[in-house]
Amino acid sequence: MDEKQFDEGYEPEAFDEVMSAEAEVKPADSVQAEMKPENGVAEPSVYRAQTQPAEERDTYAEPPVYNAPYNGGNAQYGGGNGQPPKAEPKKQMPWKRIGVAILVVVLIGASTFSIGYYQGQINISEAALNEKVNELLASNFNDQINQSVVAYLNSQDTLPETTSNDISKIYDLVSSSVVGITSQMTYYDFFNVARTADGSGSGVIIDQTDDLLYIVTNYHVVDGATDVSVDVSDGVMVTGTLVGYDEDTDIAVLSIQKSDVPELLLNTLNPIEVGDSDLIAVGELAVAIGNPLGYSNTLTSGVISAVDRTVQDDSDIKYIQTDAAINPGNSGGALVNSLGQLIGINTAKIADTEVEGMGFSIPSNTIMPIVDELIQNGYVARPFIGIGGVNIDEASSELYEIPVGVLIQYVYEGSPAETAGLQKNDLIIGVDDVTVYNMDDLTGYISAMKPGDQINLKILRDGDTKMVVSITLGN
Repeated sequence: MDEKQFDEGYEPEAFDEVMSAEAEVKPADSVQAEMKPENGVAEPSVYRAQTQPAEERDTYAEPPVYNAPYNGGNAQYGGGNGQPPKAEPKKQMPWKRIGVAILVVVLIGASTFSIGYYQGQINISEAALNEKVNELLASNFNDQINQSVVAYLNSQDTLPETTSNDISKIYDLVSSSVVGITSQMTYYDFFNVARTADGSGSGVIIDQTDDLLYIVTNYHVVDGATDVSVDVSDGVMVTGTLVGYDEDTDIAVLSIQKSDVPELLLNTLNPIEVGDSDLIAVGELAVAIGNPLGYSNTLTSGVISAVDRTVQDDSDIKYIQTDAAINPGNSGGALVNSLGQLIGINTAKIADTEVEGMGFSIPSNTIMPIVDELIQNGYVARPFIGIGGVNIDEASSELYEIPVGVLIQYVYEGSPAETAGLQKNDLIIGVDDVTVYNMDDLTGYISAMKPGDQINLKILRDGDTKMVVSITLGN
């Protein structure tokens, strides 16, 4: 029996035909005896009435009442000649066959249900499936398994659509790692009277020791500050200490004593998990958390609008651009991805008040080497060779008939360049295996190295002599 038969209704006649095909032929008087009420079987007239169409049922007589006295002679019940029917030996019901029939019906029904169920599952709409996936992701956001699944989907460019519930989970995960920073600066007015001014920004707990919590922020948030206070949660202020800063990247690191933080609150403060900013792509979720205008732990969300963005005169730094709102006070706050991992430190220093939906963040892969060095040394050791020069572009190259590169204008006294023998008017055309077209090429290559590393400069001297000069980078 197929699924259509179940849908259209069960036909008793069909079942009678199936059952009668297997039933053995019995004498009429035997069947009549078995059909009596004491054997638990309805009388033929009742059975016929139940199996006939409704319009034909009134042609049958109502079943006799068996508790009435026997009047004999009723041939309908096998009494012929007015005598009661002869007693026949009671036969056993075909239980095995009935059991087999019931089992067949159950199996067919279960199979039909299963087929219908899986067909229903297969026909689930894509929207419903995405909704279920998002519900599971939201409900298990903090689980390691879910984090691994999302990371895998992200790597395959199949990350499910982010919902507001996901963003709420990100906030719960990250907000305890973001703090507010208030800096107090002293200045003197026209009458030489000392005055103070307060500035505000944000910070992110980035590391810890047994005694200290380290906080990364923008250098311009604490530049010139005489006192720095850290709002760790809802107005709980503790004193911050400047560990070190790097003005070139606008990064500073503060520390606070764990002993200054109430114990119950301290247990909720944790360093943020750092992500790989090189893996982000345009269009991915971006969530900014900070303290704009002094409103602590404010969340804004958007997407990654661009990567490796050069802004204003900061040609050596490549920023992440996002349309998540970054306002004054957001500087030093966190930009995180869909996993709640830090991918950048927001900066409002280069925000344009005439344009909406353009915020910038310093990538985490740029920040972390600087943070590590500031924590370890209190300063950033930058390699240098000690020259000043000008770019020879294509126009100048054609005019003076010299190659494109960097023309040395002066050599600093006591510098690695002087030690190596570089001279004024030497033309740098390459470094190691990299061609140098301008000063940005040269400084960009050197900045990726460390003091003490050795490089080989390819130069052109006196217009026609090619040389290779080895230089050990200074600090």
